[in-house]
Amino acid sequence: MPGRVAASAAPIRGDLRRRWVVIALCATLPLGCVSVPPKPRPDLAATAHNFETRRLDDLYPGEAPPASGWDRAQWLNAALILNPDLAEARAKAIAVAAGERTAAQRPNPTLNLFGEYIAAAAGGVGWLYGLSLDFLLQRPGDRDRAKATAALQTQAAQSDLAESLWTVRAQVHQALLDAVYANEQVELLQQLLDNRQGQLSSAEARARVGEISFSEVPAATLELAAAQQRLERARARGIDARSRLAAAVGVPAAALEQVPLTWNGWADIDALSPVLSEERRAEALIGRPDLIRTLHEYDIADTAVRSEVARRWPEFHLTPGYAWDKGGVRENQLNETLHDNEIGLSTELPLFNRNQGAIGEAVARRELAGKHLEAVQANLFEQMERAERAWPHARIAWQNAASAAITAQQQSELQQRALRAGASDRSSALTAAAAATEARLLSLDAAYEAQQAFAELESAYRRPLDGPECDLPMSWRTE
Repeated sequence: MPGRVAASAAPIRGDLRRRWVVIALCATLPLGCVSVPPKPRPDLAATAHNFETRRLDDLYPGEAPPASGWDRAQWLNAALILNPDLAEARAKAIAVAAGERTAAQRPNPTLNLFGEYIAAAAGGVGWLYGLSLDFLLQRPGDRDRAKATAALQTQAAQSDLAESLWTVRAQVHQALLDAVYANEQVELLQQLLDNRQGQLSSAEARARVGEISFSEVPAATLELAAAQQRLERARARGIDARSRLAAAVGVPAAALEQVPLTWNGWADIDALSPVLSEERRAEALIGRPDLIRTLHEYDIADTAVRSEVARRWPEFHLTPGYAWDKGGVRENQLNETLHDNEIGLSTELPLFNRNQGAIGEAVARRELAGKHLEAVQANLFEQMERAERAWPHARIAWQNAASAAITAQQQSELQQRALRAGASDRSSALTAAAAATEARLLSLDAAYEAQQAFAELESAYRRPLDGPECDLPMSWRTE
């Protein structure tokens, strides 16, 4: 009877052994099933060449080329397509979102293969072979909290992308404004230079005939030199603005050569009519991307607190195993050690701490996130209030400067008519013309400062308030 039992047990033990081996192989096979194609490191020479040869003519198939004079919306669209910083921000958002899949995965078991040399009390010796699997039994809610944290990190990355989009829009807006401002400055300063040259020639002629002292000639020379210097600075600003626009769009400066930079009516500040409703203000106070990012940071910190509190409770490891020998360990024929099935359960013992340190750190970080949220919102409120107060004053300053420019131009025209009628001399006409040009330059400066104040208002609201960009779909700010 015992013989029949032993004989019948042998096939069962063999089946168990084969089953455990199959389980071990199946557990390790998926590790080699994921195939990721290799991607060579970018060739710096090739990427530099590709960027250097970028052009804008074929960017919008069927649309007018940039040589026809793009508006702000077209320049912004080009930047949304080509700007390398935006491409990086989009890739970063995608990389962060990939963490959601990782957070949703369940932890794999750990396979342990072992061999043990045993000397039995009866004198037999032999090798014991075996394997075990370690399964992690997660705490309730751990996986859900990990998934929630990954989702919050994705939303924070999307807020960063929205902020990057606005940053690029502001760069395009500022560079284009600087370019058209510098172009008009150059035109007026060229007129002023001609006036100063005429004044110098007139002063030298009058000094030669004794109408004025030669001591008055150096003053005209200095005014001419100052006008020349202002003209060169304006030209340099124009070149710099064109280069910054190219960088904001994502093309080399050569791509903008022979491309006219236009902004129709940019100096007509009276045409700007922003809609500053309480609804829009309230929306900006709670919906700006940088503020939304801080909200997600607080939620992440709060989830971290709950995760650390959960760690006060044990986390278990379930470890089933199987072992067998080669027949060397035995006491007698009927008591031969052929197989060993076992199961273990392990956990960390909270003898020295209950995770108080990590919980305290997480609580402190949550408190910091809350204070950071309040600071960001207070700064946002201050930006909006300052921009809302500055804009009307900048507009009034432009109106005053524009009115003064009109008066100076009228005086210049009167002097020109008097000169033609013989009631005035050339020197007085040149002086009046120079004064009119200076007044127009001051009006242009005031218009530029008003546009800057208007841009600060748009930046505070994080939305275009005037111009062709308002016709773009709202998705461009959150894509």
